[in-house]
Amino acid sequence: MTNQMSKSFCFFAILVLVLAVQIIEIECGECSQILGKCGEVEDCTTRCKSYASGVRVLKASCSFLNLCTCSFDRPPPKLAAPPCAIGLGVCTNEHNYEWCKKECQSKYPNSGFGNCVKEFDQNICLCVYYN
Repeated sequence: MTNQMSKSFCFFAILVLVLAVQIIEIECGECSQILGKCGEVEDCTTRCKSYASGVRVLKASCSFLNLCTCSFDRPPPKLAAPPCAIGLGVCTNEHNYEWCKKECQSKYPNSGFGNCVKEFDQNICLCVYYN
């Protein structure tokens, strides 16, 4: 009985370790960039692919305020530091600056810096981070 339980525990421990490594790789390897409004000249997927030569596009989305947001497997070579940026919401007043800063730091604790900026004709919380 003890031998069977230790085999089950070992299997469970290995499974948890493998899943943890995969989650860390996904979270740490992803870099996002906002490339402008959706539907202006070309579709978002095409824009992401042409912007990110040499890296893999993980996702192209217009779901954040109709802005083309691309997720890459790593920072594209043509990006200047800081290489990654993602929108976290709309800033509606001066109190949102603290919210934006805290939200970004909680999402990217080692390098995130959030600031409310007027970008793409909207006042958004832009989170800039290193990957």
